[in-house]
Amino acid sequence: MRKGIYVYKDQESMNKLLSFYDKAMQDLNIPYTEEYIETSYGTTHLVTAGDTTKPKIFTVHGGNGTTPVNLKLFKYLTKNFCLLTSDVIGMPGKSEPYRNLNSNNDDYGIWLREILDKKGIDKIPFVVSSYSSAMLLTLAHVAPERIEKAALAVPSGIAHGNIFHIAKKMTVPMLKYYKVQDEESFKGIIDLMATEEDQETEEFFRLMMSSYKMEMRPPREFKKKELKDYKAPTIIFASDEDIFFPACRVFPKAKEIFQDPKLIKISGNHLPSAKIMEEVCRKIEEFFVD
Repeated sequence: MRKGIYVYKDQESMNKLLSFYDKAMQDLNIPYTEEYIETSYGTTHLVTAGDTTKPKIFTVHGGNGTTPVNLKLFKYLTKNFCLLTSDVIGMPGKSEPYRNLNSNNDDYGIWLREILDKKGIDKIPFVVSSYSSAMLLTLAHVAPERIEKAALAVPSGIAHGNIFHIAKKMTVPMLKYYKVQDEESFKGIIDLMATEEDQETEEFFRLMMSSYKMEMRPPREFKKKELKDYKAPTIIFASDEDIFFPACRVFPKAKEIFQDPKLIKISGNHLPSAKIMEEVCRKIEEFFVD
């Protein structure tokens, strides 16, 4: 079994994040089950959320994120779908706490393919956001036939914002807060990330930035030739106010690398408001049932 960088400061830090995880899952007020499967990268924790008799969608949380936060974003979809979601190995959650998946190669795609194999899933729709969009595009590169349809919100893997602006506004304050828990740095990060105040999201960010060794490597941008065999219908949501993956850069590149993608501009920062996400989920539902 592969190992890698242990991603928590210590055992106490891991326990704090896992306690948050369990409480946040309960606060969603939706039925869910948990299971573990073995992959070549390590033990992977899976959550099945919602009514299992309904059509299934696969989702993955974003970079340095966690499953309950991701499910909160897409909770509206549990009205008519069952969401299967995996904790990413080497990120906050209940999967292997060692970072050995590399965004610069095909690791994420191979890992996702192994999960689908273990679950006996031939093909399934995907809903992803932020960093997990690049994870999905890695799967689109190594096994495009496994993706039935795809919805990408504020997506990585296509085009990034200005890297120097991101470093100044986000990366440096994050590293500062990780070392000294500076409140001014934290407020700046939240204001840049979130469109509206949310106590639970802020609690998670405090825990993540004080207890966990963040993945700071950006996901790679995919080229047209890497996705030449990917033909699944794809819908993309992006905002010009998003410092990381602005619509003004994402949409032109998306037209180059995808076959006739549906592009929808939304408003807000990298973490859209609850109102915007509900509308996004409605459009995703329409897209999947069409």
